[in-house]
Amino acid sequence: MSLRLALLLVLLFAVLVAYLTSLNTAGVRVTLGAGWTYDVPLMALLVGAFFAGGAVTSILWLLRDLGRTYHDFRRGRRARRMETASQFYRRGMEAQLAGRSEEAALAYEEVRRLDPAHAEASLRLGELARERGDAQAALDHSLDALGDEEHPAILLRVAEDYRRVGRADDAVRTYRRVLDRDPNDPTALRGLRDVAVEHDRWGEALGAQERLLRAAPRSARAEEDAWRAGIQYELGRRQLAEGDAPGAAGRFREILRARPDFQPAAVALGDIHFARGEGREALRVWERALDLGPAAPLLSRLERLHRAEGRPARMISLYEDALARQPDNLAVAFGLGRVYFELAMLDEAAEQFQKLEVQAPDLDSIHAYLAAIFERHGQVREAFEEYRRALRLPEGFDWPHRCAACGATRASWFDRCPSCRRWNTARP
Repeated sequence: MSLRLALLLVLLFAVLVAYLTSLNTAGVRVTLGAGWTYDVPLMALLVGAFFAGGAVTSILWLLRDLGRTYHDFRRGRRARRMETASQFYRRGMEAQLAGRSEEAALAYEEVRRLDPAHAEASLRLGELARERGDAQAALDHSLDALGDEEHPAILLRVAEDYRRVGRADDAVRTYRRVLDRDPNDPTALRGLRDVAVEHDRWGEALGAQERLLRAAPRSARAEEDAWRAGIQYELGRRQLAEGDAPGAAGRFREILRARPDFQPAAVALGDIHFARGEGREALRVWERALDLGPAAPLLSRLERLHRAEGRPARMISLYEDALARQPDNLAVAFGLGRVYFELAMLDEAAEQFQKLEVQAPDLDSIHAYLAAIFERHGQVREAFEEYRRALRLPEGFDWPHRCAACGATRASWFDRCPSCRRWNTARP
């Protein structure tokens, strides 16, 4: 409405009020208190009430408009802050991708100053802290990112950071908070299992692994089943250490029924039978496992049985059969040459070690055996014995083994890789 029109309306209203007042001369007595009594023309009271109502309405409209203006101002200011925070966040991302960690951290800190609830910036700061090895700072940033919403992905990050700082119980509680929302979350179940394994809580680990195995897709069940076998193997070892050999043997048999190729369980079960004086049962267990894959501990134990029973022919056929199944297995080929050497079959041993020398020219033990074989004059037997003492050879030679899971190499066979902590992965 234009100002001229408003003034014209006010002037017309004033003329109308004056006209009506001249026609209505009656008054009204208004008492406001003791000694405060006034005679007011009726039209003046009506017009005053009208103006008072209009004034109150105008004030309310003004307050409403002021409130809207204030909220719009705050909204615009927050939008500008968010836009600035987004610019700093992009700058931090670019710096982080370029490897400029300090610059990225400063940008993310600025984002946090502008927007304390910016979860992504806190997560990125946590990543930078992990890269520089500051596990506690990474945990603090993850907790900042978590806030009050408890997003599952951030909860999992918090649990991992708890593990890194050694707070296993807090990690377990955090994983369980994720499982309260989704009982089949594979990452949380795997985390529960890993925490239990790291602290030798094998019963808890088996419970988490059973749940994980039930929730795992078909494509992942083979790997998860291997984990279950490894955890059961550790439970069996604990039972054996506590003197419960029958319970341990039963658990090892259970493992072998599900996974006949699990060599550590076969070795341990055979050892239990051998310790009880049940040589025939030990032989049966080890030979059955050997049919699935030659392994150094199986061969050495079978060799020991045959040697104790005075059956050298069985010692030779043991390695010859294994080598026929796996002709490229250098550990088995070396074992055969060693048996020839121990039985004084020098020509056969020389031929075997010369073949190995072509395939593994840098292995010192092969050259040592060849030197002993070529020592043909003088007191041969005593010379061979001295060579063995010099080489410090055990009853069964330890061939270097590599972990099929992580590639780590060890000097001998292992039931569980010291690097990646997986079971049944030793390969010659």
